Order: sequence, then C-alpha cells, then structure tokens
Amino acid sequence: MKSPFLIEGPAVISFSGGRTSAYMLRRILDEGLHPDVHVLFCNTGKEYQETLTFVDQIARRWGVDVHWLEYERQELPKYKSDDVRIIAERFRASRPKAAWMYRPRQWANAGLDDSRERGFREVTFESASRKGEPFENFIAMSGLPNPAFRTCTTEMKVRVMKRWMLERCYEKWDMVMGIRADEPRRVMKLKRSPPERWEHVMPLNEAKVDEARIISFWKAQDFDLGLPIDDVLGTYRGNCDGCILKATGKLLRIESEEPGRLKWWQDIERDTGSLFRRDRPSYRQLRVLAKRVEDPSACATDDDLGDCFCHD
Repeated sequence: MKSPFLIEGPAVISFSGGRTSAYMLRRILDEGLHPDVHVLFCNTGKEYQETLTFVDQIARRWGVDVHWLEYERQELPKYKSDDVRIIAERFRASRPKAAWMYRPRQWANAGLDDSRERGFREVTFESASRKGEPFENFIAMSGLPNPAFRTCTTEMKVRVMKRWMLERCYEKWDMVMGIRADEPRRVMKLKRSPPERWEHVMPLNEAKVDEARIISFWKAQDFDLGLPIDDVLGTYRGNCDGCILKATGKLLRIESEEPGRLKWWQDIERDTGSLFRRDRPSYRQLRVLAKRVEDPSACATDDDLGDCFCHD
C-alpha cells in the first residue's frame, strides 16, 4: 500500500510550527520531498519566539526549505458588514499609520503590476515580525475576528498560502494538514469543507497517529519545541500567544506566568472599541483575574475552541 506520507504534489504542507505538524513533516521527508511539494509557514507576529526558533531549527537540521510568509495588505477589501467596516476604521484612526502598515509598497520586488496587490510578503527567521504587525495590518483591513468568523486564520494563513501558490501558476493542489487520528471533530469538519482549489490531505489521520505517539517521538529527539506541555492544559502557549480560541484557563495561566503577555490583545480591544469574544471576560478583565487566581490550571473551562487551522 502507498504510504499516506508519500505526497507527490502539487501540494502545500501547512506547517504551523507545532510538534504535530513538525512530526508530519518529518514523516513526509522520510518518504522523499517531491519538487512540487512546498512547506509554508505563515507568521502572524503573535507566535511565541520558541515557535519561530523551532521552525528555523527544523529547516536547518532537516535541510528543508521552509517558506516564511506574512499577511500584508494596503487596499481595503469590500466589507460585507457595516460593523466590520466601523471597527476597522476605528482601529486605523486610533494608531499612527506606520503602526499597522509596517512596510512600504514594494510590488516591483514581486514582479507584479502596481495595480495588483500581492497580499503577503516573504520573510526569514531573522526578519519575521515579532510584535503583531501582520495581525494589526489585518485588523486595520478587516476588523476583529471572532469564534464564528475566524477571519484571522482565513486571511493570514489560508488565503496567504493560496496566493503564494497562484503566484506560481498552480491551478489545483493538495493542502496537507497535521490533523491527528485522535481529533475526529477536526477531521469531519475539513471533510465537510466546500470545494476550493485544493483537497485536504490528512496523513496523520490516515496513519492512525495520535498525540501520544507524537510526544514520544519528540522526547527521543535532541531538540524540541521549547514550550511546556501541561497535564491539564496541554500545550497552552502555542501558537498565537493570546489566541481568541484558547480556553479561559489557558489565558489565565499564560498571563500569570508572563505578566503583560495579554496586553497586546487588551490594547486591540480598547482601540477597536469591541471584543474578540463576548462569551467570556475581556482581555483586560482576564489580566486582572490572572493576578487574583492562585492556581490558573484549576480554572480549566469548556470554552476552548482550539480546532483552528493554525492548531499544533
């Protein structure tokens, strides 16, 4: 039988920078990386430094070309909602233009006509954003994401990878994702996804790989993602540090261990005059609560929505 890790292409390997997608990449490399198979990492500027270091180590140690991409827009999209438009305008007005348009237009470098916006830029480990610049650029264009409309994932990751492939004249391709066999809800959700230019391919699910096997693999390696694994909260710090999908307990633990880590998210809510989520405390309130709770791990809640495209 053909190995599920033999990816012939054309294909995108969606590399989130977590242990699961890194394990998947290792198995694919072991089968041989075909020329039409591309490894893409989309940086939002809110990933932990440990994630960026891990991606860089993967590329160097395993000899694989990882393409680092970041969302970059200056032309406003056609808003579908007045609420989105108002929030985006309020955010742009609250900050100097340079704070969210973090790079001047340089379409000539991409070989594109000035009338067409590329929608992303290619960076390296050294030049990658680390202060949320791509995320702020996205919010200034499209307002706040929320659990029902995860536009941060759609715009900063899915469509960025799509644009990268279209720029190289691909019409159809496979989207290879690190979805494990012990994540049936995510598997079913992707199988129900409407047709796009790509087909979802989930080799870990096909090979019956679960979280225990992945953790065991990384314990045997001489390097690893430098983020802790908690018995209750799991890998609570990756990927985006204050991701809106994370459970309240995870965010309280993060802020209690690293005071100020959630300030960026608090400032975004302040400047937009809106909230990422309305079913739990604001980020300002979470920062206050984190100072009062003795054991954040004991605050495990059922509001974790971590089935995002940028999952571990």
